[in-house]
Amino acid sequence: MHGYSHTPGDHCGSASLRNLSAFHDWGFDEPACFGLGAGIGFGYHEEGSTSRMIIGRNAHLEPAFFDHLGLPVTHRDGQSRDAAWDALETRLESGPVLCFVDLYYLPYFGSDTHFGPHTVVVAGTDADTVTISDSEFPEPKSVTRTEFDAAWSSEHGFGPLDRRWLAVDDSTGRTAVEDATRDAVESATKTMLEGGRGFGSGGVAAIRAFANELPEWTAFDDVQWMARFAYQNIERRGTGGGAFRRLYADFLDTLGTDVGFDPRFGERMHRIADDWTVLGEELKVVSETDDEDERAGHLIDASEQAQTLADREEELFEDLAAVM
Repeated sequence: MHGYSHTPGDHCGSASLRNLSAFHDWGFDEPACFGLGAGIGFGYHEEGSTSRMIIGRNAHLEPAFFDHLGLPVTHRDGQSRDAAWDALETRLESGPVLCFVDLYYLPYFGSDTHFGPHTVVVAGTDADTVTISDSEFPEPKSVTRTEFDAAWSSEHGFGPLDRRWLAVDDSTGRTAVEDATRDAVESATKTMLEGGRGFGSGGVAAIRAFANELPEWTAFDDVQWMARFAYQNIERRGTGGGAFRRLYADFLDTLGTDVGFDPRFGERMHRIADDWTVLGEELKVVSETDDEDERAGHLIDASEQAQTLADREEELFEDLAAVM
């Protein structure tokens, strides 16, 4: 697509938004996009590729980014195959389109695990193929229309994807960045302290539920895969490191301080992110330990670390709420 430049990034959602920002000349880097979308969250779920699954971002990052900036978009799912494809091709005439897919069906991943929604930018189509801007890779990818439709319509992941897409209606006249930043921080604070709806929106209470149940993971037949997947969702699967907390810390360092928040908020979040990385490594050890007693001991240690992180995040977001 003329004018669209693909750049890889740390996280599929925020990197896709950053690439849209470049296309529309909004000037936001990836941490800014993550923070303006109030992307931080936490979910502890019984559905997914393992018996228990965690995720460190919430479900609303992408639409919330546009809401906070006052940018009108069309956000649809549940259309028939023909209607969704017609809409996609029509919207591509005026700009790139965000789509939400299951990476299992994208052959360039070579994955044997369902994972969705994975956010990509569709930059173009022709009679046979779809051009995808995927943050995980240095260059755009091309897949067949059949492969893309399988990924776009998958029933796996956090609920059916239903050919969900989002396109910008008007890229001008956005809300002042300072106002959008404050609204986004207020939204993130509410999610973390009160919880919300959708995957990853459980906040501090979900971190506590995760911490409390970790010692009981020994009862699951897939405990090692659970621990490995949790480690990956903290540190590897497009999180930017530290369960997405590092991205949020960078946002607080920049746009947060621009609107007058104490720089120590960003410093505290960086330390929290570092300790999520430590917890991830503990879970990686669990995944690689065959001795049941040793696994149990590491899970108890991980539980204590997670509980401490819950306390620290609760305190940080309570302090943020107090200065809003």
